[in-house]
Amino acid sequence: MPISEQHKTGLQDLLLNERNSSVLVQLAKATTKNVCKIDDPEEALGLLVAHLPDIYILLSKRAITREMLFKYLTARVPDLATDFTKPDLVTKVINYWDQNATQSSSPSASQAVVSAAAIRSEEDFPIHAIARKFGEWFFERFNANSLSLVDLWTDATLHLTIMASDGINELECTTAAEVLASLTGAKQQFGFHFNPNLTHAGIQGRMDAYGQVVVLCCGTLHSAESSVGVFECAFGLLRDPYAGNNWKPKRIKCLLKSELRPPELHSLCSSETLQEALALPMPNDDLDSDAVN
Repeated sequence: MPISEQHKTGLQDLLLNERNSSVLVQLAKATTKNVCKIDDPEEALGLLVAHLPDIYILLSKRAITREMLFKYLTARVPDLATDFTKPDLVTKVINYWDQNATQSSSPSASQAVVSAAAIRSEEDFPIHAIARKFGEWFFERFNANSLSLVDLWTDATLHLTIMASDGINELECTTAAEVLASLTGAKQQFGFHFNPNLTHAGIQGRMDAYGQVVVLCCGTLHSAESSVGVFECAFGLLRDPYAGNNWKPKRIKCLLKSELRPPELHSLCSSETLQEALALPMPNDDLDSDAVN
């Protein structure tokens, strides 16, 4: 979903100023892999908006710090609490922009009085609720070695990529039994514990051209002693009418990557393999999120 005009206006308010213009240019250079020489902040903002399809992903970039968002909000929202994380601040900034846009577009003062509860942020879209619920369920079972064949479609497929210091291994599977054996085998071989980022910055839902709910999730890999890498997964879900109409994975694409200094919290905006999938449609209608295993 392209970044809306109201969010572009909000980004101008946040970034096109003396304090944050350098951050804006830095973000644009990083996003375009330094392919373009960028010195003008307005040009940098245009490139960012063109290359990042999701406002939440853009604001979750490491260069946009928690302190920057907090200072921006406190200058505009009175009595702002101080006990929330960066994902909370990102959501509050987006909600602030959405509410301002709603009020400014209303034709009368009476219509401008909009209940805050009625303003649904992108994070609250049903497809993202499905993604979070599925991700929590899947990785809890996977870490506990309780994932079973009935949790997958019988013709489930897997593309697994393992990147380590000694090279890259890729594996393709075309049955549920092979998928389960390969995922479990990789987990046991390396002693991995999967720690998914279950905030909106780390797990989101999309819809592909075939009507599958696509769950995009990333997180960190841990051994018994420390964090040893990151993972990025895309799950294609379809309902199974013979299993309570629950959403079950029909295809899985997964990257496991070892790193000497993994991030504390891996996010979708930093992913190497999920950027194309992040550009898929993001419906905001009800998909019955309760029917998820």
